[in-house]
Amino acid sequence: MRAKVLVVDDEKTFRVVAEAALAAEGYEVATAGSGREALDRFRADPPDLVVLDRNLPDTDGLALLSRFRPPGEAGAPLVIVATAYGDIDHAVQALKLGAHDYLTKPLQLPELVHKVAVALQARRLEHRLDAIERGERGRQEAEPRLGESPAMKRVAELIAAVAGSPATTVLIEGESGTGKQVVANLIHRRTERRAQEPFVELNAASLPDAFVESELFGHERGAFTDAKSRKAGLLEVADGGSLFLDEVGELSPGVQAKLLKVLETSTFRRLGGTADVRVDVRFIAATNRDLDRAVAEGAFRADLFHRLAVFRIRLAPLRERPGDLLPLARAFVKELSERMGKAVAGLSPEAEALLTGYPFPGNVRELRNVIERAVILAPGEEIGPRSILLGASPGGTRAASGERTLPLLREALDRLGRPPTLDELERDYFAEVWRYASGNKAAVARLTGLSYPTVARKIADYGLESGVKKPG
Repeated sequence: MRAKVLVVDDEKTFRVVAEAALAAEGYEVATAGSGREALDRFRADPPDLVVLDRNLPDTDGLALLSRFRPPGEAGAPLVIVATAYGDIDHAVQALKLGAHDYLTKPLQLPELVHKVAVALQARRLEHRLDAIERGERGRQEAEPRLGESPAMKRVAELIAAVAGSPATTVLIEGESGTGKQVVANLIHRRTERRAQEPFVELNAASLPDAFVESELFGHERGAFTDAKSRKAGLLEVADGGSLFLDEVGELSPGVQAKLLKVLETSTFRRLGGTADVRVDVRFIAATNRDLDRAVAEGAFRADLFHRLAVFRIRLAPLRERPGDLLPLARAFVKELSERMGKAVAGLSPEAEALLTGYPFPGNVRELRNVIERAVILAPGEEIGPRSILLGASPGGTRAASGERTLPLLREALDRLGRPPTLDELERDYFAEVWRYASGNKAAVARLTGLSYPTVARKIADYGLESGVKKPG
């Protein structure tokens, strides 16, 4: 994305020379010869940096400084103030008012180009630090295990293949909790051109449509009632790196259309903006929905789907790769016990048997949650069956724990006279948790470790709402 620089100076010759020098460095440059013209250009297309002359024919440059950088406004452009040679008092005053740096006149082009470059590099570093603080960069810890099953070895091969193509969009498909975020992060880390840039995440199901747009595209000051300042969107923060769009199937039609434009042109406009912003971002999308069906039913744009699904990776649910369960569980025990500072060495044979007898509808995420609770509850160096709470919170809730899992299977066998299908077992599992939670979907999501939209769909699919009397 090209940085935008506004040069404000009443000397036409300097404006022309400065514009040429900065444009040669790859910046998008605009100029203004007066305070009024500068404000007009600033409002029409806000720059990333302003080179501001201290003495203008119609105003004091320092008065303009407070207009460009209102006190306390995040995301305001950087300002470099040009003052007369030796006028150190005005330079100090400019810095106190929020200027990033100052230059002394007569201005020297090499010094101007250098200070602009240094200031914009500082701004880029601010964005990187902001990405880290908000958890938008991938964690710098050891890479997580994918699993040793043939299905996951194939996933590892696909990750390695697409990592060599840094511009290719990727669509990761699979049930909630199968590790789509982990795979997206691995793709980013292993893509040499992007690995040192931000890995930015947005869960489309976790925010209302209006907030999704603001988070994704950013907004200009005054774009809506609470827009007190310009805000860079996640697309800008991810520039050079990767943007992970989780639950992309939940995007509204309006956001789908805007996202399609970004994928087609690599440009977008902030909410309330009039100028295009260009970015270099790899898009990685994920969904637990059947997008092929959604496209066929008209619930998802076909053109957007084909843009996202250039390279597809499917993650099998944990029940389809039972050989991965215990190796993952043991790896989680090691990781979490080290993180918590506990001397938990492993799982007892009884605890492992309990885990292998449970269907884990919440997949790897649920397994990790179960192991985290077990490490917390383990009284000694080994996790026993009493510390394994399946589908339960640590406060003694055992509605879908190991004490009920095997009876549920036996009840299904007695009722059907044959082994139940996984769908039938899952329905019984959800029915049990649904009854325990007294028809509270948020509680079911918390107990199972699944997202609220996934729980709502499961409850609707299995027709459970009519069978539970809700409190109140």
